[in-house]
Amino acid sequence: MSPVPRQASVTATLLRYLGTAAKFRSMYPADHPLVQRARGDLVQVIDLLLRDREAITFQIYEDTFFLDNQMLPEETLRNGALLKACLDRSVGVFSVQRGVADVEIDGFVGLLIQPVQTIQVAGGPAAFLGSQNVGHITVAPPRTAPPSDLEVKVEPQSAYEAGHVVTQELRAQAVRRQPLDMKKARVFLSAAIEVVLENRFSLLGLMSNRDYDESSNYHAVNTSILALLIGTRLGLEHEQLMALGMSALVHDIGKVRLPYTLLNRADKFSEEDQRELDRHPVHGANILRELDGLGRVAAMVAFEHHVHHDGKGYPPMPAKSRPHLFSRIVAVVDAYDTLTCARRGTQRPLRPEQAMKWIGAGLGTMFDPIVGKLFLKMMGLYPVGSLVELGSGALAVVVRPSDQHVDRPVVQVIQDGRLNQVIDLAADTSQWIGHDVDPVDVNIDVSALLSQHAA
Repeated sequence: MSPVPRQASVTATLLRYLGTAAKFRSMYPADHPLVQRARGDLVQVIDLLLRDREAITFQIYEDTFFLDNQMLPEETLRNGALLKACLDRSVGVFSVQRGVADVEIDGFVGLLIQPVQTIQVAGGPAAFLGSQNVGHITVAPPRTAPPSDLEVKVEPQSAYEAGHVVTQELRAQAVRRQPLDMKKARVFLSAAIEVVLENRFSLLGLMSNRDYDESSNYHAVNTSILALLIGTRLGLEHEQLMALGMSALVHDIGKVRLPYTLLNRADKFSEEDQRELDRHPVHGANILRELDGLGRVAAMVAFEHHVHHDGKGYPPMPAKSRPHLFSRIVAVVDAYDTLTCARRGTQRPLRPEQAMKWIGAGLGTMFDPIVGKLFLKMMGLYPVGSLVELGSGALAVVVRPSDQHVDRPVVQVIQDGRLNQVIDLAADTSQWIGHDVDPVDVNIDVSALLSQHAA
């Protein structure tokens, strides 16, 4: 598995145009302006994409769209109706070849809106397309999983954005007291695991934007990714990683049961307010306990993630009981992301390196010392996104931690407002970090600089 350029997601906009065309065709007469406009957009994007290739092939594996061998998690979650329309009609693969005519595109859109029984009577989707004289669009049944020899590719940005999409939907479902659709969470987690196993640094760079609070979707997604990073270091198997990532993604779901004014209050909490806020683990466990499979583990983690290693914290647990390993992992990564994101009122977020020191001070009391030490080693004393001043006086941004020396990461020097020279401080002992710098004090947007690094 390897990351791919962002351009592939632009290609995947074909899914959005196809879904829109099918939606309007099912709602309005064929000559309706909306239908005609959607049809024109679809024809135009297909024509554009086929100018430099012979065919475009989309496949569906485990409820996820793939473009050839590239997983499309964000596009899958944003085009759920199209995914369902395909699977309901036993379409797991569709390929559009160069030379396709507008009338053939119309025929394929017609397939997606025909009643399932009509498709079955016609002999299946391939036979239906044949009856419509569609020769440049082929279909095949769904597969349960990608072929073993397929090198799956995932674009980190698509995986990250998929997390925001699914977290927003889960929160909305919880607010409306609807059953949570955890299948969509699996789409995000499958993609995130692929990216984490290949290159954890790509996701750490995407997480550098700290302009959010601990009640946001960003916090849920970042906590899930950080938990997966620890899980891979512990050697957890795929389903264990899915359970851990799922638990971290919804660890704060209980906050939807709290008053909006409480979560967004800028001033200090009263004792009564704090007691109400401290009930969110109980609310979360109640929301998740009705779920099967991974949801039951998630309910336990939601309940325990603020219980300290020494038994303190909240809510109270039976004497001598110990939080689950997943709860102890989430406790560490939840604290780190909360400390480094925007804080309420006049509180400023801690810089990443300050948060690492704070966590280090809590090992053995607030945090499991083994999990905490693993996290500190994995992230480094100066995590990705830290702004530092080198011994030479130059400012630099940490772009990758060192596997051997927690205090000597890989940095990129800032010159004329842009990232320039890359220095591996573990290899180049002539340079060192003098001290960390608050980006606010020097008016530097670290997240913007890291987006340059990823480009």
